[in-house]
Amino acid sequence: MRLNGKTIRPRGLSALGLALAVGCSGSTPTKTVETPNVPNTLPDTQYIAVPGATSRPVAAAARPIYDYNIAPAEYNVRPLAQWTEQEAAADALGRIGPPAVPQLIEALGSPQADSRLQAIQVLARMGSDAKQAVPDLIRLLDDPDERIRKAATRTLGRIGPDAAPAVPALMRTLLEPPPPTPPR
Repeated sequence: MRLNGKTIRPRGLSALGLALAVGCSGSTPTKTVETPNVPNTLPDTQYIAVPGATSRPVAAAARPIYDYNIAPAEYNVRPLAQWTEQEAAADALGRIGPPAVPQLIEALGSPQADSRLQAIQVLARMGSDAKQAVPDLIRLLDDPDERIRKAATRTLGRIGPDAAPAVPALMRTLLEPPPPTPPR
């Protein structure tokens, strides 16, 4: 890409990312898009006009282009002094990895939904190191609590290829309507 007569390519940006970052040779943002149910962590988020691109109406649920160099508020790192003891324990267990998995699997069978959710979230931090929990996470895809089902689905994805036995259950979840959620 050329900018002011020089060929440039900043590290970490693809050609598309670069085109979006410099606005395709100086074009200006053309339309601000409101997105329902999306927290506005970046003020004045706008789309960038691309010369020669065909224009089409913007869908109501369109997502804005974000500046990925700015962390949204929910991803800002908090000092350890602001963590709860539970958050510190979850972080430690996630870093310990495989030796903690058997006890986390035991917690997946807890009658308390919040305890199951905490265990699932710690397993998600471990990624493929949590592969031993795959059968129990597959079982939780049918949990009555929607939060548990979603967290188990996400954790299986974080485990990656080692979670291949979950594919049939995940396909069922993808293709079938969700079960009714009991009132809380």
